[in-house]
Amino acid sequence: MSEDIFKVFILEDMPVDLELVKRQVRKFNPNVLFAVAKHRVEFQEKVVMFQPDIVLSDYNLPDMNGLEALLYVREHLDSTPFVFITGILNDEEKVAEAVLTGASGYLLKENLRNLPELLTTVVKQNEQAMAQREIEWERRRSNQIKLRKSIAQLRQANFAGSDELALSLQEVADNLG
Repeated sequence: MSEDIFKVFILEDMPVDLELVKRQVRKFNPNVLFAVAKHRVEFQEKVVMFQPDIVLSDYNLPDMNGLEALLYVREHLDSTPFVFITGILNDEEKVAEAVLTGASGYLLKENLRNLPELLTTVVKQNEQAMAQREIEWERRRSNQIKLRKSIAQLRQANFAGSDELALSLQEVADNLG
């Protein structure tokens, strides 16, 4: 296990459930730092500033639901994994909606002992997705550099139509950026 601190944000209003979740997270990584919220305002004030490695959220909270929390995280911390830990998502439609909205997974509270295994899977998938994004970003950056070099060469070539072609390529390069 990595020596890095694993930052976990938990959105949970039940103190007993909160402690059980923390216990299971520590089994995954004992070097953990928690931030906790019980309601919307506290959640929105803390989550972005905390910059968690993962968000674990109940589905039903006093003044919001988990889908609202998930959408907030997707808007402000796009690549942060988000997992529902709840007793309520045994409805297949809600599970499908959560996953389609961008949840990384869900776990019923009755199966909380499986949380370390789920965290292993989610963290690994997120690392792979981030690596893929980095590869894609490098590919786009390389293509943009090649296009800009071609534009510069066309402008220097000074043949009939080279300026128009350079402008067209410039528009393509600008759209890639």
